[in-house]
Amino acid sequence: MGLHQALKDIISQRGKGLLENPQIINYLLDYRCFVDKPATKLILRDIINSGYASEILSLDTNIPAWQTKFKHYVHEFIDSCGYKEELATYVFESIAFALDLKVYNEEPEIRRKINVDSFFDLDDEGSAQPPTPLNPAPTKPQVDPGDAYTIAMSFFKEGKYQQAKGFAEKAIKNVVRGDVPSNYLKLMGDILLKLDDYEGAIGYYNECLANKAKEEKLNTDELREALKMHKVKGYENFLFRYFYCLFFDNRIPKDKWLSMLKKEARNGSLDAVQFCAQYGIDPIENHVDIFFTDLNQLKTGDFLYEDGTFAHEFSKSKKAICLVVLTKTSDYEESMGWIHGYLVSLYIARAKKVSSNGTIFDNTQFRWSTVNAELPFPHSHYTIDDISHWDKVEKIKIDHLLSVPNLRDYPAFQAATFFQVRMPLANTSKWFLPSAIIVKEIFALTKRLPLRGITEWFSETLWTSSQSDWENAIEYNNGKLHITRKWLTNVVVPVAAF
Repeated sequence: MGLHQALKDIISQRGKGLLENPQIINYLLDYRCFVDKPATKLILRDIINSGYASEILSLDTNIPAWQTKFKHYVHEFIDSCGYKEELATYVFESIAFALDLKVYNEEPEIRRKINVDSFFDLDDEGSAQPPTPLNPAPTKPQVDPGDAYTIAMSFFKEGKYQQAKGFAEKAIKNVVRGDVPSNYLKLMGDILLKLDDYEGAIGYYNECLANKAKEEKLNTDELREALKMHKVKGYENFLFRYFYCLFFDNRIPKDKWLSMLKKEARNGSLDAVQFCAQYGIDPIENHVDIFFTDLNQLKTGDFLYEDGTFAHEFSKSKKAICLVVLTKTSDYEESMGWIHGYLVSLYIARAKKVSSNGTIFDNTQFRWSTVNAELPFPHSHYTIDDISHWDKVEKIKIDHLLSVPNLRDYPAFQAATFFQVRMPLANTSKWFLPSAIIVKEIFALTKRLPLRGITEWFSETLWTSSQSDWENAIEYNNGKLHITRKWLTNVVVPVAAF
């Protein structure tokens, strides 16, 4: 009986757990499944003792990548133990078959003939060398490029660069050269960089850039600018690695390398930051903070500080409290003298809450309202279609400035109105709960600014003052506006016009 059938029979009788115990080999000897392939007994023993059987049993088949993970175990075992690939693969396939894991389409014996030459031409039973099969072993099938790339990436993340290089080469080799995906070439460049082959890395990086430009339908200059602005997903550290290779391959001068290194570190490149830390390089250029009070100098994205001054950049020398968003207000707001724009707080509105045992603590979540009622005209009603085409919706933007009746019935509005941070400017509106339009504008801006660590509310679900009907309001979360029940708890970020 074949190993795969014997394993399936034993597991059906005694359970999957036996696969983790070398004792299963004793049961398999009764099936005489090692006679033709004696080395498979050694392989199965090492698969169990090295923990691969346990890893296979713990695979979560609900995760799409589980089959690739299984194949990764196969290749990792072969590379670490040195067994013949055909025999080791056969044992893993037999395990998959016995466990009903749909890694392969057919039974191991049917899918291909196995070369019966034992590992190192010996077996631990002292049996004679089995005869050479009448049918020669077929040529190995081509490696699936996608699988090879995934396995290479896995090895790369584990720091096994030689193994990663082998599979990256297989991925590239099995694709028509002109059509190699740019991420395959980028990975190969990253691997060669880790192996200090800077010249080889530069070659793959150049080919990667050419293919990436083709994929994105950009010319060379456009792609270069997109990389500088970190607008290409997955390529955030690309410029650092590319220039690293150029410098260490003596292709660019040191001052150019250091200038680029510091810039990339300031832009948040993890690789560049780590390099600076390792070699004691300070990426922060010396500069003088320039503060101003002339509102004619204002730009979207400026910071307001607690002393009433503004600056185009964030400074650590004093406390920033607001960010300037939208340097134009509505007609109504202009009539009130608030002509410069809107300020959004960098902090969440908080309110005191008393627990059942009398403890007072800060509360950061507020219901939109506690009553089933609509805010009065001219507060607008917005539909799902309005939200889907928000850039084309031309409705009033002053909902947030109108007085709200019975403020106690509207906790989100109340939290904004009584926000505790003092506004250092003279002519401003009071703090208010922003409309959906203003919140949308705020987040379109903040995604382009280095504010993480300054603001508290990036990952929060925010209330807006906009309503859908008597039962539903509009919230903002994860880049989108949503219609939701008014009494659910969300965070409040106050806004003021000035």
